[in-house]
Amino acid sequence: MPVADALRKAFPNAKIDLLVNSRVWELVNDYPALDEVHKMDRVSVNAIKKLCKTKNYDLAIIVYPKFKIALGILLGGVKYRIGTGYRWYSLLFNFKHYQHRKHSLKHESTYNLDLLNAVNHYIDNKIELVIKVKDEHIVHAFNKVQILKHDEKFIVIHIPSLGSAKVWSDDNFIELINLILNNVKNYYKIVLTGTRGDENQVKKIISNLPENNRVIDIFNLNLKELAALLSKASLFLGNSSGPIHIAAAVGTFVIGLYSPVKVESPIRWGPLTNKKKIFVPEIDDNSRDVMNDIKPIEVYSFINEYISSSKI
Repeated sequence: MPVADALRKAFPNAKIDLLVNSRVWELVNDYPALDEVHKMDRVSVNAIKKLCKTKNYDLAIIVYPKFKIALGILLGGVKYRIGTGYRWYSLLFNFKHYQHRKHSLKHESTYNLDLLNAVNHYIDNKIELVIKVKDEHIVHAFNKVQILKHDEKFIVIHIPSLGSAKVWSDDNFIELINLILNNVKNYYKIVLTGTRGDENQVKKIISNLPENNRVIDIFNLNLKELAALLSKASLFLGNSSGPIHIAAAVGTFVIGLYSPVKVESPIRWGPLTNKKKIFVPEIDDNSRDVMNDIKPIEVYSFINEYISSSKI
């Protein structure tokens, strides 16, 4: 999205489209910097070629390189093709960018923006991501979470992960939620989010909590509705995953639990916001679960202090 913003600023009259997986389409399909958002779950050379020929694109920027995409845009007649110079198929790009991301010296969005150097467009302003939430999506979200009222104060905790980075254990989340239930003002609800595929994991965690009327699980929100719900939360807590970025983009304070592994670090994958607290183990050690170095009491203490000092 920062790439789209930069392109819109540099080329205000251009038609700027985005290609994404369908699961994120609903979140970005009306993003202001974009004219059209295409979705494609099964990427093929022919599908990419057809899209490029139909839309007659002049320029393609490949932020997530794949051979099928690279070949498809070439066969689709795209004149200017920007991509990494370090893949075996990089010869298919006529504007190559040489930068290794494995060193994780920058944020992923900065690496993506650096691709624009190929068209002599340099970024000199602060990178930010803002997702505007519409009232209709707030209504839809709360209609699905009927036991949570608009005026209730709540904390969102997102436990599931797609496995792209080391995560906090379920036991740590259970200990943390118990600390919140026992000590944080009892009018704060705790909303556990996830998809249908995460239901067993979240339900198991809830079964290990004392009986209460403060923990709510929700699995049927689309990403627009999730963004709406997160915009009303007092704070968000989660591992390095998509929802932490959505929460940050809608202006909610976020607490992130991040891996010390270089390619998984918050330097590269942290939320684009100043409203955050990031916990990271000091060292990486594959002989044990290093994420246990982040203690639930430490995270709870920050949450309690934040809520006590904030007007929320």
